[in-house]
Amino acid sequence: MPSAGDLDFLGMTICLMRQRFQACFDDWMTDYREETGGSFNCYLPRNCGSGNPYRNVWLAENVRDFPGIVSGCGFSDFFRAEFRDNLLKKNVFQSVDMPINASLSQELIDPFGAYTLYGIYPYVMMIDETRIGSLPRPREWADLMNPVYENNVIVIGSTEKVSELLLMYTHKEHGDEGIRRLGVTIKDGWHGSKMAKTAGSGSTEGAAIYVLPLGFARYSPRPDKVTIVWPEDGAISNPLFMLVRKDRYRDLEPIARYMTGPQLGREVAACSFPALNAEVDNGLPPHAKMKWLGWEYLRSVDLQQLKGHTQSLFQQNWKRNSRVEISK
Repeated sequence: MPSAGDLDFLGMTICLMRQRFQACFDDWMTDYREETGGSFNCYLPRNCGSGNPYRNVWLAENVRDFPGIVSGCGFSDFFRAEFRDNLLKKNVFQSVDMPINASLSQELIDPFGAYTLYGIYPYVMMIDETRIGSLPRPREWADLMNPVYENNVIVIGSTEKVSELLLMYTHKEHGDEGIRRLGVTIKDGWHGSKMAKTAGSGSTEGAAIYVLPLGFARYSPRPDKVTIVWPEDGAISNPLFMLVRKDRYRDLEPIARYMTGPQLGREVAACSFPALNAEVDNGLPPHAKMKWLGWEYLRSVDLQQLKGHTQSLFQQNWKRNSRVEISK
């Protein structure tokens, strides 16, 4: 097995898109070999989570020990403070210039020229019309802090914890108090597929409002009993990104161009992940915006520390904990 530094491309992506992404990349590689006679040394993990021998490449302190191109998803290891200090601050990555989709914002382009976003994994709200009753309909993310929704919001997560994504975005704008207030309104943490199946079913397990990825919300089996709400301040954005080594950019540009091109972009959009390429029709609602943490912010905070702080604070204020204690 080649060392990480000898890899041309380490292709990691979100689990929901993994099989399609790998099939499309394999097809592109076949065409590239036939047309040019060239090839690249690539590794695309076949499993989600475990089984990736290169999962710790973010710890590299020298760019020579880092693959030529890495793709990833979410605010993962490649946004850690250690990665920022070890490699990012050394200005060793080069973003890919591309015309951005008219349905998306220029703020998704990294002004520091390191990360390249090729798609967004957006989170929206979904209302269960059988349960919302006379409650006000949320229009933006801050509305979820309203105590009128006490124990009536379900978000991505589990019975033990919730996803830090909503917590991080809330904390940036509303600080610790915002997290405390979410502890009152959030009922539970579920997988997106369970939310889609439950909403509108009349199940007492459910809630009036769900926060989930667009890809799950779009495929609710009861579209007549649910309403997808695209918040006025934008869908919460999880990035699908790429990092390209400056010293290898010229040799690996074909991969970089494929990753940001319309061919893959259309596949990404078909999975309900809006693509940044300007030639792709993302099929978004009119005036749909993306909410973004901000590149300056991402460079100024320790995300792991922030995730730990917001989760801990949320747990301390999560009403669910007191209900569990009472039921024991």
